[in-house]
Amino acid sequence: MLLADNLSTRMTAILLAGLAMMLSVGAALLVWPQGGGEGGVRFYQLPRPAEARAIVEAVEATPPWARAKVIIALDTGVIRTTLEPDFPPLRPRARIADDRDPGYQAYRLALGDRPLRIDIRRGGRLREGALPGRHALRLSVRLVDGEVLVLRRRAPETARRFFGRVALAAAALLGVTLLMLVLAVRQTTRPVSLLAHAVARFGDGLDAKPLPLRGPRELRELSAAFNTLQGRIRGLMEERTRMLAAIAHDLRTYLTRLTLRAEFIADETQRAKAGADLAEMAQLLDDTLLFARQDAGRGDGARSIDLRGELEALVALRREMGQTIVFAPGVAATVWAAPLALRRMLDNLIDNAIRYGGAVTLEVGHRDRQVEITVLDDGPGLPPEALATLTEPFERGEASRNRSTGGAGLGLSIVQALARGQGGELMMANRPQGGLAATLRLPSSAPD
Repeated sequence: MLLADNLSTRMTAILLAGLAMMLSVGAALLVWPQGGGEGGVRFYQLPRPAEARAIVEAVEATPPWARAKVIIALDTGVIRTTLEPDFPPLRPRARIADDRDPGYQAYRLALGDRPLRIDIRRGGRLREGALPGRHALRLSVRLVDGEVLVLRRRAPETARRFFGRVALAAAALLGVTLLMLVLAVRQTTRPVSLLAHAVARFGDGLDAKPLPLRGPRELRELSAAFNTLQGRIRGLMEERTRMLAAIAHDLRTYLTRLTLRAEFIADETQRAKAGADLAEMAQLLDDTLLFARQDAGRGDGARSIDLRGELEALVALRREMGQTIVFAPGVAATVWAAPLALRRMLDNLIDNAIRYGGAVTLEVGHRDRQVEITVLDDGPGLPPEALATLTEPFERGEASRNRSTGGAGLGLSIVQALARGQGGELMMANRPQGGLAATLRLPSSAPD
């Protein structure tokens, strides 16, 4: 099934099938007799009535001293020619043709008054027309001097030689054609594969290199169009990030002013609420800007990190803060990521798990060439339809936007964006025993 899904294999199979059909049709046209029985290589056939008469007359007209050489000359084709003193014995499972056979009279008329005998396969008939049919086995004719000229079909040996040469020529042609097909298909499909890989790399990060312009004109045009599209999308994402950064910078100026003015509020309760709102707005701006920057491309500064040491330090810090975290490190592992991005992803996942589930368990495992970091909580879990949108921006498991109950819904979106920027992914699932399992997959080594 995997081969059938490959474009190169499909193209090669189609071309080879067409070549095989062409060779089969050519062989059939070569062997099959043409209109009126003329032409073609007539294996398993006796000579036509007119041909039999010509052979008999030629042998009769030959002097006795040269007749043996004529018989040798006639014995080189698909008909075996011999001279016998009398009619040969009838073969087993054979019979002698007579007037009941449609084609007998043609031989009778062609050979005149000469005594003749046509042996055919028992159960078969001598066919009417130019060819006697495949059931005819042997034609025996008594010559004027009393000898019997015997014409037998000699198909097996001749057919083997003929088809052996045809098969050898077909094999050589097939081998050369197959080599040409492989080269042609490779030249045609390789740019398509490169384009597919480039699209995949561009989906992982906007910093993918432009696609080289190779292959036929149509593929070069497609590659050029993709490079143009890639440049435009990269420009749009960078423009969006610059715009958000400018907006955040200006809003921070106003937030700073509002924070200073909030200090003049006489009511302590209202002053505290205003300060909390302003702090929440500042945090929302930071989260939005971080999400936009990480979603715009692959994070910088990626290197190999000792995951066990990183998690042990993180767990120790969280326990000092009074949080309940169980670390089940499993096997030693290293991940390829930017240290700041890794810490931000782990902090967001742990904060989310503690906020909704209380106790947290960390597990580490391997899957192919990736490392899996799983954050487990004991919370109530989420409906299946909510899991599909949980990592979307501003989506949360509950409807409020209050920071005390989970924030604005950018935490998991930031983790997803950061994970993709490092060449990984984030997956969310409900645990059978209750709670959520957030699995962060990251590459264990530098990408190829």
